[in-house]
Amino acid sequence: LAQAGAQAALRAPTPASWGWPSHELRRPLNLRPRANKRPFEDMLRPLLPLRRSNVLAPLLVRRAPALPSSPLLAPAPSISSAAVGARRAFSDDVPSHAGARYPTRYFDFKAFRRALKEKKEALGEAELREVRREYALPPPEGWTIKDFLENISFGDNAEDVANLFERWEDFISMTAQDITRIPDLTLAQRRKLDRYITLFNHGLWPKISSDMYHAKFAGDKLQNEGNPWSDDDDSQLLKLAGPEEYDVNFGDPWIYLSWELQRREDDVRQRYVELMVKPRERSTTHEFAITKTSRPLHMNRKFRMMPPDLYIVPSEDNFPLAPRKFELPAAFRRYRQDEVF
Repeated sequence: LAQAGAQAALRAPTPASWGWPSHELRRPLNLRPRANKRPFEDMLRPLLPLRRSNVLAPLLVRRAPALPSSPLLAPAPSISSAAVGARRAFSDDVPSHAGARYPTRYFDFKAFRRALKEKKEALGEAELREVRREYALPPPEGWTIKDFLENISFGDNAEDVANLFERWEDFISMTAQDITRIPDLTLAQRRKLDRYITLFNHGLWPKISSDMYHAKFAGDKLQNEGNPWSDDDDSQLLKLAGPEEYDVNFGDPWIYLSWELQRREDDVRQRYVELMVKPRERSTTHEFAITKTSRPLHMNRKFRMMPPDLYIVPSEDNFPLAPRKFELPAAFRRYRQDEVF
Protein backbone atom coordinates (compact mmCIF):
# COMPACT_ATOMS: atom_id res chain seq x y z
CA LEU A 1 0.00 0.00 0.00
CA ALA A 2 2.90 2.33 0.76
CA GLN A 3 4.37 1.70 -2.72
CA ALA A 4 0.99 2.19 -4.35
CA GLY A 5 0.52 5.39 -2.40
CA ALA A 6 3.94 6.67 -3.43
CA GLN A 7 3.19 5.81 -7.05
CA ALA A 8 -0.12 7.61 -6.84
CA ALA A 9 1.53 10.60 -5.24
CA LEU A 10 4.04 10.83 -8.09
CA ARG A 11 1.26 10.75 -10.65
CA ALA A 12 -1.05 13.11 -8.77
CA PRO A 13 -2.46 15.89 -11.01
CA THR A 14 -1.66 19.50 -10.35
CA PRO A 15 -4.28 21.77 -8.73
CA ALA A 16 -4.73 23.56 -12.04
CA SER A 17 -6.09 20.38 -13.60
CA TRP A 18 -8.69 19.92 -10.89
CA GLY A 19 -10.97 22.45 -12.50
CA TRP A 20 -11.03 24.88 -9.60
CA PRO A 21 -11.31 28.64 -10.25
CA SER A 22 -8.19 30.72 -9.90
CA HIS A 23 -9.57 32.54 -6.88
CA GLU A 24 -10.15 29.15 -5.21
CA LEU A 25 -6.48 28.28 -5.73
CA ARG A 26 -5.27 31.57 -4.26
CA ARG A 27 -7.57 31.46 -1.25
CA PRO A 28 -6.20 29.56 1.76
CA LEU A 29 -8.16 26.61 3.03
CA ASN A 30 -10.46 27.59 5.89
CA LEU A 31 -11.15 24.66 8.21
CA ARG A 32 -13.09 26.68 10.80
CA PRO A 33 -16.72 25.67 11.18
CA ARG A 34 -19.25 27.71 9.32
CA ALA A 35 -22.78 28.41 10.19
CA ASN A 36 -24.37 26.65 7.20
CA LYS A 37 -21.79 23.76 6.68
CA ARG A 38 -20.26 21.10 8.83
CA PRO A 39 -16.47 21.25 9.46
CA PHE A 40 -15.94 17.63 8.31
CA GLU A 41 -17.20 18.47 4.82
CA ASP A 42 -14.63 21.27 4.57
CA MET A 43 -11.85 18.82 5.47
CA LEU A 44 -12.92 16.42 2.74
CA ARG A 45 -13.38 19.09 0.10
CA PRO A 46 -9.76 19.08 -1.22
CA LEU A 47 -9.91 15.31 -1.68
CA LEU A 48 -12.90 15.31 -3.99
CA PRO A 49 -10.92 16.25 -7.13
CA LEU A 50 -8.45 13.43 -6.31
CA ARG A 51 -11.36 11.02 -6.15
CA ARG A 52 -12.67 12.24 -9.51
CA SER A 53 -9.25 11.99 -11.18
CA ASN A 54 -8.75 8.35 -10.03
CA VAL A 55 -5.64 9.23 -8.02
CA LEU A 56 -6.83 7.23 -5.02
CA ALA A 57 -7.97 4.31 -7.15
CA PRO A 58 -4.87 2.14 -6.58
CA LEU A 59 -5.43 2.44 -2.85
CA LEU A 60 -9.04 1.28 -3.01
CA VAL A 61 -8.75 -1.91 -5.05
CA ARG A 62 -8.43 -5.28 -3.36
CA ARG A 63 -5.18 -6.26 -5.08
CA ALA A 64 -2.77 -3.66 -6.26
CA PRO A 65 -1.34 -4.28 -9.75
CA ALA A 66 2.35 -5.13 -10.09
CA LEU A 67 4.59 -2.09 -10.11
CA PRO A 68 6.39 -1.35 -13.37
CA SER A 69 10.15 -1.19 -13.59
CA SER A 70 10.12 2.63 -13.58
CA PRO A 71 7.22 4.13 -11.60
CA LEU A 72 8.00 7.63 -12.82
CA LEU A 73 7.56 6.73 -16.50
CA ALA A 74 4.61 4.36 -16.19
CA PRO A 75 1.17 5.86 -17.04
CA ALA A 76 -1.55 5.98 -14.42
CA PRO A 77 -3.99 3.05 -14.58
CA SER A 78 -7.46 3.92 -15.75
CA ILE A 79 -10.15 2.28 -13.64
CA SER A 80 -13.79 2.93 -14.15
CA SER A 81 -15.90 4.27 -11.31
CA ALA A 82 -18.12 1.18 -11.36
CA ALA A 83 -15.12 -1.13 -10.95
CA VAL A 84 -13.72 1.03 -8.18
CA GLY A 85 -17.02 1.07 -6.36
CA ALA A 86 -17.30 -2.71 -6.62
CA ARG A 87 -13.70 -3.42 -5.47
CA ARG A 88 -13.01 -0.58 -3.07
CA ALA A 89 -13.44 -2.67 0.10
CA PHE A 90 -10.53 -4.78 1.35
CA SER A 91 -10.99 -8.52 1.80
CA ASP A 92 -10.16 -10.42 4.99
CA ASP A 93 -9.61 -13.69 3.12
CA VAL A 94 -6.08 -15.10 3.37
CA PRO A 95 -4.63 -15.69 -0.09
CA SER A 96 -3.98 -19.32 -0.96
CA HIS A 97 -0.38 -18.61 -1.93
CA ALA A 98 1.41 -15.58 -0.54
CA GLY A 99 4.03 -15.73 -3.27
CA ALA A 100 1.40 -15.13 -5.93
CA ARG A 101 0.31 -11.92 -4.24
CA TYR A 102 3.75 -10.73 -3.24
CA PRO A 103 6.22 -12.14 -5.79
CA THR A 104 9.90 -11.95 -4.84
CA ARG A 105 11.79 -9.33 -6.79
CA TYR A 106 15.29 -9.91 -5.41
CA PHE A 107 18.15 -12.35 -5.99
CA ASP A 108 18.14 -15.04 -3.28
CA PHE A 109 21.88 -15.35 -2.71
CA LYS A 110 21.52 -17.93 0.08
CA ALA A 111 19.50 -20.24 -2.13
CA PHE A 112 22.03 -19.76 -4.91
CA ARG A 113 24.94 -20.72 -2.64
CA ARG A 114 23.05 -23.71 -1.28
CA ALA A 115 22.25 -24.98 -4.78
CA LEU A 116 25.83 -24.38 -5.90
CA LYS A 117 27.17 -26.32 -2.90
CA GLU A 118 24.84 -29.25 -3.55
CA LYS A 119 25.85 -29.30 -7.21
CA LYS A 120 29.57 -29.34 -6.39
CA GLU A 121 29.08 -32.09 -3.81
CA ALA A 122 27.14 -34.18 -6.33
CA LEU A 123 29.85 -33.76 -8.97
CA GLY A 124 32.59 -34.60 -6.47
CA GLU A 125 30.76 -37.70 -5.26
CA ALA A 126 30.22 -38.86 -8.84
CA GLU A 127 33.93 -38.46 -9.57
CA LEU A 128 34.91 -40.40 -6.45
CA ARG A 129 32.45 -43.13 -7.34
CA GLU A 130 34.07 -43.55 -10.74
CA VAL A 131 37.51 -43.74 -9.13
CA ARG A 132 36.32 -46.41 -6.70
CA ARG A 133 34.84 -48.41 -9.55
CA GLU A 134 38.04 -48.20 -11.56
CA TYR A 135 40.27 -49.37 -8.69
CA ALA A 136 37.83 -51.88 -7.16
CA LEU A 137 39.36 -55.17 -6.05
CA PRO A 138 38.34 -58.22 -8.11
CA PRO A 139 36.06 -60.75 -6.43
CA PRO A 140 37.46 -63.99 -5.01
CA GLU A 141 37.73 -66.78 -7.51
CA GLY A 142 34.29 -68.06 -8.46
CA TRP A 143 32.43 -65.48 -6.37
CA THR A 144 29.49 -63.33 -7.45
CA ILE A 145 27.54 -60.68 -5.61
CA LYS A 146 25.10 -63.33 -4.41
CA ASP A 147 27.96 -65.47 -3.06
CA PHE A 148 29.33 -62.44 -1.22
CA LEU A 149 25.98 -61.82 0.46
CA GLU A 150 25.49 -65.47 1.35
CA ASN A 151 28.93 -65.72 2.97
CA ILE A 152 28.14 -62.83 5.30
CA SER A 153 24.75 -64.37 6.22
CA PHE A 154 22.90 -61.42 4.71
CA GLY A 155 19.38 -62.84 4.84
CA ASP A 156 16.53 -64.07 2.64
CA ASN A 157 16.55 -61.13 0.22
CA ALA A 158 20.19 -61.64 -0.83
CA GLU A 159 19.19 -62.59 -4.37
CA ASP A 160 16.95 -59.52 -4.75
CA VAL A 161 19.76 -57.21 -3.64
CA ALA A 162 22.24 -58.94 -5.97
CA ASN A 163 19.92 -58.37 -8.94
CA LEU A 164 20.03 -54.60 -8.36
CA PHE A 165 23.65 -54.41 -9.59
CA GLU A 166 24.87 -55.08 -13.10
CA ARG A 167 28.59 -55.31 -12.30
CA TRP A 168 30.74 -56.36 -9.37
CA GLU A 169 32.45 -52.94 -9.37
CA ASP A 170 29.14 -51.16 -8.79
CA PHE A 171 28.47 -53.32 -5.73
CA ILE A 172 31.87 -53.37 -4.05
CA SER A 173 32.49 -49.62 -4.51
CA MET A 174 29.44 -48.57 -2.48
CA THR A 175 29.75 -46.24 0.48
CA ALA A 176 27.57 -46.05 3.58
CA GLN A 177 25.46 -43.35 1.93
CA ASP A 178 24.94 -45.51 -1.16
CA ILE A 179 23.83 -48.42 1.01
CA THR A 180 21.06 -46.30 2.54
CA ARG A 181 19.52 -45.92 -0.92
CA ILE A 182 18.90 -49.68 -1.27
CA PRO A 183 15.21 -50.28 -0.47
CA ASP A 184 13.71 -52.92 1.83
CA LEU A 185 16.76 -53.46 4.06
CA THR A 186 16.84 -53.68 7.81
CA LEU A 187 19.25 -51.67 9.92
CA ALA A 188 21.26 -54.80 10.76
CA GLN A 189 21.61 -55.67 7.07
CA ARG A 190 22.83 -52.18 6.21
CA ARG A 191 25.44 -52.27 8.98
CA LYS A 192 26.61 -55.75 8.01
CA LEU A 193 26.88 -54.81 4.35
CA ASP A 194 28.88 -51.67 5.15
CA ARG A 195 31.20 -53.56 7.53
CA TYR A 196 32.08 -56.41 5.18
CA ILE A 197 32.52 -54.19 2.13
CA THR A 198 34.99 -52.08 4.13
CA LEU A 199 36.85 -55.19 5.33
CA PHE A 200 37.02 -56.58 1.79
CA ASN A 201 38.39 -53.35 0.34
CA HIS A 202 41.13 -53.35 3.00
CA GLY A 203 42.06 -56.96 2.37
CA LEU A 204 40.86 -58.19 5.78
CA TRP A 205 38.03 -60.41 4.54
CA PRO A 206 37.72 -63.25 3.58
CA LYS A 207 40.24 -64.62 6.05
CA ILE A 208 43.62 -65.65 4.65
CA SER A 209 46.38 -67.87 6.03
CA SER A 210 48.96 -66.47 8.42
CA ASP A 211 51.75 -66.92 5.88
CA MET A 212 49.88 -64.90 3.27
CA TYR A 213 49.00 -62.31 5.91
CA HIS A 214 52.63 -61.81 6.97
CA ALA A 215 53.79 -61.79 3.37
CA LYS A 216 51.22 -59.14 2.48
CA PHE A 217 51.81 -56.85 5.48
CA ALA A 218 55.51 -57.50 6.08
CA GLY A 219 56.61 -54.18 4.66
CA ASP A 220 59.94 -53.35 3.04
CA LYS A 221 63.03 -55.00 4.44
CA LEU A 222 65.84 -52.73 5.60
CA GLN A 223 69.20 -52.91 3.87
CA ASN A 224 71.24 -54.34 6.80
CA GLU A 225 68.42 -56.19 8.52
CA GLY A 226 69.62 -59.60 9.77
CA ASN A 227 73.25 -59.02 8.82
CA PRO A 228 76.00 -59.54 11.47
CA TRP A 229 77.56 -56.50 13.14
CA SER A 230 80.98 -55.42 11.93
CA ASP A 231 83.56 -53.14 13.52
CA ASP A 232 82.53 -50.30 11.19
CA ASP A 233 78.90 -50.74 12.21
CA ASP A 234 79.84 -50.63 15.91
CA SER A 235 81.89 -47.48 15.49
CA GLN A 236 79.09 -45.82 13.55
CA LEU A 237 76.59 -46.81 16.25
CA LEU A 238 78.71 -45.35 19.04
CA LYS A 239 79.25 -42.17 17.06
CA LEU A 240 75.54 -41.66 16.36
CA ALA A 241 74.60 -42.51 19.97
CA GLY A 242 76.96 -39.89 21.38
CA PRO A 243 75.90 -36.51 22.78
CA GLU A 244 76.91 -34.70 19.60
CA GLU A 245 74.46 -36.68 17.44
CA TYR A 246 71.28 -38.33 18.77
CA ASP A 247 72.34 -38.69 22.47
CA VAL A 248 70.82 -41.93 23.83
CA ASN A 249 70.52 -40.31 27.29
CA PHE A 250 67.93 -37.84 26.01
CA GLY A 251 64.56 -39.03 24.77
CA ASP A 252 64.07 -42.12 22.61
CA PRO A 253 66.45 -41.94 19.63
CA TRP A 254 66.34 -45.61 18.63
CA ILE A 255 63.97 -45.11 15.71
CA TYR A 256 66.37 -42.58 14.18
CA LEU A 257 69.39 -44.80 14.83
CA SER A 258 67.47 -47.66 13.23
CA TRP A 259 67.01 -45.67 10.03
CA GLU A 260 70.59 -44.45 9.97
CA LEU A 261 71.98 -47.97 10.40
CA GLN A 262 69.25 -49.67 8.32
CA ARG A 263 68.47 -52.15 11.11
CA ARG A 264 65.55 -52.83 13.41
CA GLU A 265 65.13 -50.82 16.63
CA ASP A 266 65.47 -53.83 18.94
CA ASP A 267 68.64 -54.97 17.21
CA VAL A 268 70.24 -51.53 17.50
CA ARG A 269 69.31 -51.13 21.15
CA GLN A 270 70.52 -54.59 22.13
CA ARG A 271 73.84 -53.98 20.38
CA TYR A 272 74.31 -50.71 22.28
CA VAL A 273 73.63 -52.50 25.58
CA GLU A 274 76.28 -55.09 24.76
CA LEU A 275 78.85 -52.43 23.83
CA MET A 276 78.27 -49.76 26.48
CA VAL A 277 75.83 -50.63 29.26
CA LYS A 278 77.05 -54.09 30.33
CA PRO A 279 80.78 -53.18 30.58
CA ARG A 280 79.91 -50.07 32.59
CA GLU A 281 77.70 -51.91 35.07
CA ARG A 282 80.13 -54.82 35.47
CA SER A 283 82.95 -52.46 36.38
CA THR A 284 81.08 -51.06 39.39
CA THR A 285 79.42 -52.53 42.48
CA HIS A 286 75.84 -52.11 43.66
CA GLU A 287 73.93 -52.21 46.92
CA PHE A 288 70.61 -53.95 47.31
CA ALA A 289 68.41 -53.98 50.42
CA ILE A 290 64.85 -55.06 51.12
CA THR A 291 63.21 -53.82 54.32
CA LYS A 292 59.78 -54.06 55.82
CA THR A 293 59.08 -50.38 55.28
CA SER A 294 57.05 -51.22 52.20
CA ARG A 295 54.27 -52.50 54.46
CA PRO A 296 51.12 -50.28 54.23
CA LEU A 297 50.79 -47.84 57.10
CA HIS A 298 46.98 -47.76 57.05
CA MET A 299 45.86 -51.06 58.58
CA ASN A 300 42.25 -51.92 59.37
CA ARG A 301 39.85 -54.83 59.11
CA LYS A 302 39.44 -54.47 55.35
CA PHE A 303 42.97 -55.73 54.75
CA ARG A 304 42.28 -59.46 54.78
CA MET A 305 45.55 -60.24 52.98
CA MET A 306 48.73 -58.29 52.58
CA PRO A 307 49.24 -57.15 49.02
CA PRO A 308 52.31 -58.89 47.54
CA ASP A 309 55.34 -56.87 46.49
CA LEU A 310 57.30 -57.77 43.39
CA TYR A 311 61.02 -57.10 43.36
CA ILE A 312 62.96 -57.45 40.13
CA VAL A 313 66.53 -58.31 41.06
CA PRO A 314 69.03 -58.03 38.20
CA SER A 315 71.58 -60.72 37.57
CA GLU A 316 74.76 -60.58 39.66
CA ASP A 317 76.78 -61.34 36.54
CA ASN A 318 75.99 -57.91 35.14
CA PHE A 319 75.34 -56.08 38.44
CA PRO A 320 77.81 -57.37 41.06
CA LEU A 321 76.90 -56.58 44.67
CA ALA A 322 79.16 -54.61 46.93
CA PRO A 323 80.37 -56.23 50.21
CA ARG A 324 78.24 -55.45 53.25
CA LYS A 325 79.83 -52.63 55.25
CA PHE A 326 76.83 -51.06 56.96
CA GLU A 327 77.47 -49.58 60.39
CA LEU A 328 74.77 -47.86 62.39
CA PRO A 329 75.86 -44.89 64.52
CA ALA A 330 75.91 -45.47 68.26
CA ALA A 331 73.17 -42.90 68.87
CA PHE A 332 70.69 -44.93 66.80
CA ARG A 333 71.64 -48.47 67.82
CA ARG A 334 69.11 -48.66 70.66
CA TYR A 335 66.29 -47.83 68.20
CA ARG A 336 67.24 -50.54 65.75
CA GLN A 337 65.08 -53.64 65.39
CA ASP A 338 66.80 -56.68 63.95
CA GLU A 339 63.61 -58.06 62.43
CA VAL A 340 63.13 -54.85 60.44
CA PHE A 341 66.67 -53.91 59.37
